[in-house]
Amino acid sequence: MHKLFILLCLLVSLPVFSAITVVTENLPQLQYQDENGELVGTVVDKVLTSLKQSNINYEISVNPWSVSYNAALRDENTCIFSIARLPARERDFIWLSKLGRFSASFYSFNFQQISISNLQQAKQYRIAVLKDNYSHIFLKEHGFDETNQLILLDSFDNIYDVLKSRRTSIDLVVLSDQQFDFELQKDSTLNSLKPVFSIPVVNPDLYFACNKNMNTAWLEKLSKAFADYD
Repeated sequence: MHKLFILLCLLVSLPVFSAITVVTENLPQLQYQDENGELVGTVVDKVLTSLKQSNINYEISVNPWSVSYNAALRDENTCIFSIARLPARERDFIWLSKLGRFSASFYSFNFQQISISNLQQAKQYRIAVLKDNYSHIFLKEHGFDETNQLILLDSFDNIYDVLKSRRTSIDLVVLSDQQFDFELQKDSTLNSLKPVFSIPVVNPDLYFACNKNMNTAWLEKLSKAFADYD
């Protein structure tokens, strides 16, 4: 009887492994961790409700964008949000549900006399951009290179500190307009930045997507859950 009790205790204490991992980044106002570490934002209710409705055991991991993006590319049991649906990414993921839209712009410091009316003019400047995100891919597709024009950053968590410390080597930074407006409400010093040119986004839709090799049964459950939410 004593041995049986110990065995039951061991079974109860065994960790419950998640079937899938859902990766994301801090991107106000879409999804971000608040002061209590809770994931909030305009797309979070749809994602969490749909995940629960799917009855698939999951865990959510919040990382710098490049880490989340490459995990979703690499690991077959991984989904990601919010990710822009691009022609270059179309075959890499299963696109399950549209979450929203976005816009992005080139920003410069107010004291800089930078005026841009097209992408070609931007090529004369050094531009900080988040590695592997929509803007990085878009600019590469339009002839910007990582040697002469683009400075790749792993995270925008400290982008403003980076800009201030490297003013002599960075002319422009590409930011989500929604993210910038959100951060501006909390930090008035960001008034030193101004948008100078909006990126002409062809398809600014953001999605919940999964690795292309994910288990078909799980994909079907997730697809139904998101469809039911809509």
